[in-house]
Amino acid sequence: MKPKSIFILSEYSFENIYSPEQLARIQELTDVIPTRLCHDTWQEHKNLLADVEYVFSGWGMALMDEAFLLACPKLRHVFYGAGSIRKFYTDAAQERGVGISSSWRANAVPVAEFSHAAIILSLKHFWPTTRRQKAERTWQRDLTLPGAYGSTVGLVSLGEIGRMVAERLKAHQIKVIAYDPFCAGEQAQALGVKLVDLETLFSTADVISLHTPSLPETQKMITQSLLERMKQGATLINTSRGAVIDEDALATVLRQRTDLEALLDVTTDEPTPSDHPFWDLANVHLTPHIAGSVGNECQRMGGYMVEECERLLSGRPLQHEVTAQALKTMA
Repeated sequence: MKPKSIFILSEYSFENIYSPEQLARIQELTDVIPTRLCHDTWQEHKNLLADVEYVFSGWGMALMDEAFLLACPKLRHVFYGAGSIRKFYTDAAQERGVGISSSWRANAVPVAEFSHAAIILSLKHFWPTTRRQKAERTWQRDLTLPGAYGSTVGLVSLGEIGRMVAERLKAHQIKVIAYDPFCAGEQAQALGVKLVDLETLFSTADVISLHTPSLPETQKMITQSLLERMKQGATLINTSRGAVIDEDALATVLRQRTDLEALLDVTTDEPTPSDHPFWDLANVHLTPHIAGSVGNECQRMGGYMVEECERLLSGRPLQHEVTAQALKTMA
């Protein structure tokens, strides 16, 4: 008999993450319970969970607390077709031995692509140039802007996304420096990256791109002192988590330093409150957390989890399991 499975995720996740072909494959591999649940509805239908061994999920997964775990005593593994699992995967689930795989590597791809594109545009001073040109209604090139050749890009953290960005930057004749206390020198060297301290990175990079997970020790690690060190005309890009920046300090520095630019795809509070000072600063560019998977990109994440299920059921090693050790440094 095939093991029982169920989908627990939002309607948006189901429609976007899992393609018809992927759904058909999941039905071949498991006995799928036809009723779909989400974090708001699972308690109304918890009787459906009694024999479930596998959960396929995405954004909208239920909190895996004691009540949830009690409802699904046979649960063995969760296939999470999205990125971070921190909001729902609990110590209780870990202690009970419920395994979990996440598509965070698949989600890393569009974030790296977005960051790479933003870095190149920033080296061309795309944002201040378009802003000035529209305001003045003139066509005038600034030939003193850095451009890509010979410029310095600073990456804060060389996790999966940071490494992907570094690999993409190899296509350009750019000097790449990075701060990551957990990265070995030989790993950085293989990426063509020079490891430096944060102070050096902020004072020498033409563009700084943040890829730091939000952990207790990384909260507000980007301080006012660091921000004030940024070189003339530099750009700060954040596609990691808003909480890693002291946002009050960032608003203060950007108000004083109109030569600087900040491209923020993430903020501490999302959506960004309407009274936040960022909205009033011309040198702040806010995007609504679109660096990660959107549209067709979501199906890459679903594909990763279908393949992971195939590996588990055939007894092969998993490629995307989130271990206790990995969880310590993940976003």
